[in-house]
Amino acid sequence: MRMKLAFIGLAAFLAAAAFYSYSSALIASRSYRILVSEQTSIGNTLPKTGGSYSLLGSTGQLGFGSVSGGRYSVNWGIVNSWRPPQANVSTAHVYPNPCSLRDNCNGVTFTRLTLHTDIKIYTISGEKVRTIEKNSNIDSTGWDLRTDGGETVSSGLYLYVIKGEGSVKQGKIIVVR
Repeated sequence: MRMKLAFIGLAAFLAAAAFYSYSSALIASRSYRILVSEQTSIGNTLPKTGGSYSLLGSTGQLGFGSVSGGRYSVNWGIVNSWRPPQANVSTAHVYPNPCSLRDNCNGVTFTRLTLHTDIKIYTISGEKVRTIEKNSNIDSTGWDLRTDGGETVSSGLYLYVIKGEGSVKQGKIIVVR
């Protein structure tokens, strides 16, 4: 039985390796190989989830790249790699925290978010400062340290509540001016 499982595992590995090396959409160099299954940005705007990373960028859609013979060559443009939305907000967090103007911090990033996420930021006394709604294919969004009215927040401790896909996460942000 153990031998049979080992054989099945080896066969699956070899099949995956063969598919990987003969894929029609592959970004590769001497030091890396990236299988490109689809690009989730302009041209295909439906929300995508799953997998560890999504490739986003304008290179393929604007005609500056080509796919042929199992190779993908990029002639001009930028391709960024971002994590896709998460299933829940249990691992969501904010960075940099604390955010210090002396360290050139002019905003923070909430990351590990779901496809549709609502973030509410409050003062320590419970006054609502800002509401941020995220509806995008990546797992993060930013806060520019401004209120809903556009005013810059003062130094202090702020509380946040993140809601997404039926889950909730609470935390604190320190802003130092």
